[in-house]
Amino acid sequence: MREHRLRHQPATTGHEVPTATAHLTELKLPAVGDYIVVAKRAAASLGLVVGFSVQEIDDLNIATTQQWGSGNGQLKLIFKSRPRRLEVEVRSVPPRAVEQQTVRRAQREAELDYETIGLNMIRLFVDELRYQVDNQTGTMRMRMVKYLIE
Repeated sequence: MREHRLRHQPATTGHEVPTATAHLTELKLPAVGDYIVVAKRAAASLGLVVGFSVQEIDDLNIATTQQWGSGNGQLKLIFKSRPRRLEVEVRSVPPRAVEQQTVRRAQREAELDYETIGLNMIRLFVDELRYQVDNQTGTMRMRMVKYLIE
């Protein structure tokens, strides 16, 4: 059984003014291609809330879908909509992480070039990008920020 959850709540970090209109939306999806459209719809809808143009939403959609994997893992997308910007954090949770460490190391070496190309492509479509991979567990964490330019 696959789990799909969507949670939307005001986002606060303790450093923001409490009256700021910031919202946090979390979406958990299987890391398979059939679910890319769900992530794109969520990003597009939240981009409209922030006030992005169609071109900016397209850029965000391209960036959001570039790190999509294949297999039985899960992706957790965390959208933080704030005035004049949208932050998208993507976390991958691979299946049976501990069992697959040896296989993952071999795959990791083969995927390095593809990963570098993908990250460079994402950088073309967002204003900020942070990326890290935990080599022990195989989990990935990526944070992308797109600003509204007026």
